[in-house]
Amino acid sequence: MKKLVVIRGGGELATGIAHRLYHTGHRVLMLERQYPSAIRRNIVFSEAIYDGETSVERTVCYRADDLKHAEKMLKEGKLVIMIDPEAKCISKLKPEVVVDAIYAKRNLGTNMKMAPLTIGVGPGFVAGKDVNCVIETARGHNLGRIIREGIAMPERELAELRALMKASHSINSPCDGYLEAGHPTAYLISKNEVIGKLHVEGGHVLELKSPIDGVLRGMLHDDCPVRTGLKIAEIDPSTKPANCMSISAKTRCVSGSVLEVIVAWKNKQPQKSHLPWKK
Repeated sequence: MKKLVVIRGGGELATGIAHRLYHTGHRVLMLERQYPSAIRRNIVFSEAIYDGETSVERTVCYRADDLKHAEKMLKEGKLVIMIDPEAKCISKLKPEVVVDAIYAKRNLGTNMKMAPLTIGVGPGFVAGKDVNCVIETARGHNLGRIIREGIAMPERELAELRALMKASHSINSPCDGYLEAGHPTAYLISKNEVIGKLHVEGGHVLELKSPIDGVLRGMLHDDCPVRTGLKIAEIDPSTKPANCMSISAKTRCVSGSVLEVIVAWKNKQPQKSHLPWKK
């Protein structure tokens, strides 16, 4: 399928990339797992896995039930997402480009044999070995840098950078269980207010409280299974509620770099001339 880009992941970064590529004329298929764990649910296409379809900045993404359904919708010009965490469909679709934007901080199987052009987003990939290039996702001077040899900033250094920034407060799950979300994204929250409940084994229920005043920037989907340590919510003391409903500056920067890589690669491909003496 011409101009097909397969994006592994459906979270915040993957959504921004899909949004930009779709609006620049690419066919886009996103691959997610059965229970997506993106917390900024108002601005991620992975919500379509739960709801059948979802809209981000006036762009609708539709869930496909299987590969045949996905191919049909792609040919109709729709932006599509389907459940395929192992990316098994890639061998059948043979896309021009594969972008791994799962943001798992490690490579979950993406390799350069998957497509003529492969791009890794964030840490966990080696450019020139795992993928053709890597996009830096760490905030700061190098955000969006295109790396053609080597790696993005390692997760250990990223953690140190986040600790210094202290821009927002994450709430991680204290144990395994199922989440009962208490408030929608962009809700103004007070310190010690209950933002959700965790249902754990034995019928116990744990209340999750906000450590600060701020805006509920994101939270996992209701009834989502969670594991110990998983980030389930984020409180931002500085942002405006309206900012929770649109693609972030970081995501726009990273998606722009992905588009640059794809355009540069296509411009290097041999093109058929329309001039008869050059055919």
